[in-house]
Amino acid sequence: RDQLLLAAGLLLTSGAGLVACSDYDLDERTPDGWGSSIYSWLDEQGNYTNTVRLIDDLGFREVLAKTGSRTLFVADDAAYDRFYKNNSWGVKSYGDLSVSQKKLLLFGSMMNNSMQLNSLPSVEGNPPKEGECMRRYSSSSTYDSVAVLTKADMPDNLYWKSYRESGLPMVCMTDNSQVPLVQFIEKQLVNKHITNSDYDFINNYQTTRQAGDASINGVSVDEPNIKCSNGFIHKMAEVITPLPNMAELIRKKPNVSMWNSLLERFCAPFPLDKATTTQYNYLYDKNVDTVFQKRFFSEKSQDGKSVDVAPDKVTPISGLLKFDPEWNDYYTGLNDQEGNIAMQRDMAVMMVPSDSALRDYWNNGAGKVLRDYYGKLENVPNDVINELINVNMLGSFVSSVPSKFSGILNDANDPMGVKVEDIDSVWLACNGAIYQTNKVYTPTAFVSVSYPVIVNETMNIIKWAIDKDVLQYKVYLNSLNSRYSFFIPRNQALLQYIDPCSYGKNQRQLLRFHYDSQAIKKSERVWASVWNYDPETGMIGDSIGRITDEYTIKNRLKDVLETHIVIGDVEDGHEYYRTKGGTEIRVKNPKAGANGMTVEGSFQANEGQPLRVTQVYDQTKGGNGKAYILDDEPIMTTRKTVRDILADHEEFSKFLELMDGSGLFEMIHNK
Repeated sequence: RDQLLLAAGLLLTSGAGLVACSDYDLDERTPDGWGSSIYSWLDEQGNYTNTVRLIDDLGFREVLAKTGSRTLFVADDAAYDRFYKNNSWGVKSYGDLSVSQKKLLLFGSMMNNSMQLNSLPSVEGNPPKEGECMRRYSSSSTYDSVAVLTKADMPDNLYWKSYRESGLPMVCMTDNSQVPLVQFIEKQLVNKHITNSDYDFINNYQTTRQAGDASINGVSVDEPNIKCSNGFIHKMAEVITPLPNMAELIRKKPNVSMWNSLLERFCAPFPLDKATTTQYNYLYDKNVDTVFQKRFFSEKSQDGKSVDVAPDKVTPISGLLKFDPEWNDYYTGLNDQEGNIAMQRDMAVMMVPSDSALRDYWNNGAGKVLRDYYGKLENVPNDVINELINVNMLGSFVSSVPSKFSGILNDANDPMGVKVEDIDSVWLACNGAIYQTNKVYTPTAFVSVSYPVIVNETMNIIKWAIDKDVLQYKVYLNSLNSRYSFFIPRNQALLQYIDPCSYGKNQRQLLRFHYDSQAIKKSERVWASVWNYDPETGMIGDSIGRITDEYTIKNRLKDVLETHIVIGDVEDGHEYYRTKGGTEIRVKNPKAGANGMTVEGSFQANEGQPLRVTQVYDQTKGGNGKAYILDDEPIMTTRKTVRDILADHEEFSKFLELMDGSGLFEMIHNK
C-alpha cells in the first residue's frame, strides 16, 4: 500500500510546491531534486547502522527506500551506545534485542505520514488548527509487544485471584489501544501557554529551554527537518522508546510501591474478542484460548465510557477512579465526534506520593482520621481509598503545569495549593505525566462534614446520593469556605420516609430505602419499597411495589439532603434554623450532643416526636462543621396544610371561617 501512494500528497505535505506530472515509475526511480530516500540517507551517513539494521531485520526496507511517506525520529550510533549502557530493558547490544523490542524501537519512533517539525503541533482540519496537538500516534501496533504475565506479575486483588491461583501464564495487553508519542514543540507550547520554565520542570530541570527547542517523548530534537524523497527525518539526542501508560509507569517505580498497591485494587483482566486472540496466535505462532487486557474501574476509559462492571458481570465493584490510568489514548472532555483529535490536544496528570510521604501521611498527617478508624492502610475499603486517589488525578496536563498551579482545584473546587517544591520528579507517560510528590494531597472529604458517610457503611444510602454528580452535593459539602451542620440519617432511619409526593393523594405512602451492595452497577444499588401508610394512626399497610428508577430515587434523596443540611452552626444559641431546602427545623439541647440533643422537622414537631441525635462528628478543626447522626427516621416536613393548622387551634376559629368563605382554599385543582 505504501509503495502505491501518490507523489502529489508527499509534495504538498513537505512544502515542495506543485510540479507538473511526469511519467515516473516511483518504485524504480524518483524525480530529479527529490534527494535520497529515508533508507538511503541513513545508509549513506554511516553512523546510523543500528537503525538500518532495525529496518532490514523487520522487512521495512522497501517502504523506507521508495515512496512510503513516513516521519522518522532517529538516533545515531553514539546514542545507541549510550542506550545499551543504560536502559530498562536490560539489553547490552543490538544482538540482545528481541523482535518485539526491535519493533518498539523502529515503529515507536515512526509516524505514518510525512511532517516537518513545525507541522507536528497542527490538528487536522480545513484549515488545520495550529498549536493544538500534543500527542500523535506512532506506527506501532498493539501487537508489537504483548506481555505474558506470570503469577508474580498479576495484581493481588479478587478480580485476578483465580488466574493467580491457577499458576498459568496470561497473555495480557496493557490496554488494547495504540501508544501515542508525546511532543513539546514551539507553536504548541505558545498556544497552550506553557512557559520555558514549565518545559524545564517537565524535564526535571535537565534542560534550559530556548525558543525553538523541541522534544519527542522527553528526548530533545537535535536536528529537525532532514528532507528525503519519501518523508522527513528528525535527528534526536537519544534513542526514543515508547512511553508506558501511567499505570504501568507507576507499577515499575519502586519508590511509589505503596501508591501502586492502592491503585491496583481497581484493576481487572478483561477478555478481548476472538478476532484479537486469533490475530495474536497468528502473529506469534501461539495457540492461546484468550488474550486479555488490563483495565481499571473508572468513570472514564476507552471511548470515553465508564468501566463499572466486573469482567464476569457478577462480582460487585466498590469505588471508581476518576479515569483509567491504563488507557493509552486518554482524552479530556468529550470526544466531540472528532476521532483521535481529542486525544491529540491534551493528556492527564497524577500526583503520586513517595512511599515515605505516604507513610508520614498515614502515621502523622491528615491520614490519621483513617488510621484511627481502620487501623491499617490495607484495611481501608476501596470506596474510601478512591477518594484519596481521585483528588490526585488531574484531568488536564495543559492546565496543571507550574505556571497554572494556582488553578488546580480539589474535590471541593477550592485551590489545591500545589507548589513546585512539593514535587520531586516528573515522569512522562503516553497518556499523562506523573508528578512524584514529597507530600500527600488529601481530599477535603476526609475533614468535611461528609466524612461520616465515607467511612461508615451504615450511612451508604446518603453517600450514594452525595456521590451522584448531577446533584453536586459532593462539592458543596466539601467546601471549606462554609460552615455546615449536617444531620445524617443512617440506612435504618431511611426505612421510615413518608413520601411527600403522596400528600396530595387519598392514600399516603411510606418509602423504605434499601442499599444492595451486591448490585453489579453502582447506579442500581439504592432502591425503595413502597408501602401504604395511615398518617392518623401511624400504621403501615401492605407493600404495593418498588421503585428502582434512578431518577425517582435521586429526586426523593435530594429532598432528604435539602432537609438535613443547615448552612451555619446549630449550636450558636438559637432554637429554630432554616435548612438548605428552605424548611425549618427545631434544635434542642445542642450542647448535650449524643446525651440529649434533639432535632425536629415540622412533621416531628406536629406529631410531638423529636428525633434524638445518637452521635456527633466534630469536623470543625481543619474542616467545615459538625455532622449529627440520626437512627430512628429522617427529618421530614409536615403533612398538614395551612388549614389543618388553623383548624387545630380554637383561637384562630374566626379567621378560619373568614378564610373558608374567601374561596382561597381548594380541595381539588385541575382534577
